[in-house]
Amino acid sequence: MIDTHFHCWRRADVNQAGILAAPYLQHDFSFADLEAAWEGLPVEGAVEVQVNDFTDGTVEARYVEAVAQRHPKLRAHVAWARLESPGVAAELDALQRIRLVRGVRRTCQIESAPDFCAHPDYVRGVRLLGERGLLCEICVRLEQVRSVPRLAREAPETQVVLQHMGKPDVTKAPPAYWMRAVEELGKLENVTCKLSVAVHSESDPPYDPDRLAPFVEHLVDCFGWDRLQFGSNWPVSTSVIGYRDWVETLREILGAHGGDHSRLERVFGENARLLYRL
Repeated sequence: MIDTHFHCWRRADVNQAGILAAPYLQHDFSFADLEAAWEGLPVEGAVEVQVNDFTDGTVEARYVEAVAQRHPKLRAHVAWARLESPGVAAELDALQRIRLVRGVRRTCQIESAPDFCAHPDYVRGVRLLGERGLLCEICVRLEQVRSVPRLAREAPETQVVLQHMGKPDVTKAPPAYWMRAVEELGKLENVTCKLSVAVHSESDPPYDPDRLAPFVEHLVDCFGWDRLQFGSNWPVSTSVIGYRDWVETLREILGAHGGDHSRLERVFGENARLLYRL
């Protein structure tokens, strides 16, 4: 297994904003804590994703690289950069000097504009990622997923990674706008999707496998078995589901939807090895 989405941090270094301000996340989370969470599972590597927005992304990236020197299963990092900035090229130059960096996440969910990721300045930065061989990881909020197909079409040379299944509200039936966006994205060869836990607030109810299944099944139908990757979103995910429970829930849903051994190996490991060049 490869976990394509987790976070580790020293609480004092993390911006107090959004879900990161929730009481259950108010302490340090180390890579050793993550290893304890997956104990007994065949995890061979993990990808750390940035948490600090509007900061120098190299600071967090260097911290992650220092952690990786002690924990070799930490295999890659997705860093912060302000993609819409005229000076983003210099930010990317600095990030690419750090060995673990494989891509960039400029979080869209914190923006009020529903089409933020399709703005021309943002698109320009995403195209620059493709020119440099870096992934563009996208975290959107509910209806914002409608704009992701436009971004992917306007930056065809950039590999776009949709995080947290497009971050739908999995407590309800899949909304029509999410279904359509996923269908559009599934037709674009430069898009992949993380089957990672979507958390909107600390008050989210525990995950219900029966409600979750239609979302996962639609993603499989649209993306196939070669463009989906397992991710935990640990420790943010712990408010709605435990690490092992998430793995077992996904395996059960995928298995019931035609996921034989070979297909599950791709979703839980092989696809990520290729995508992140591990």
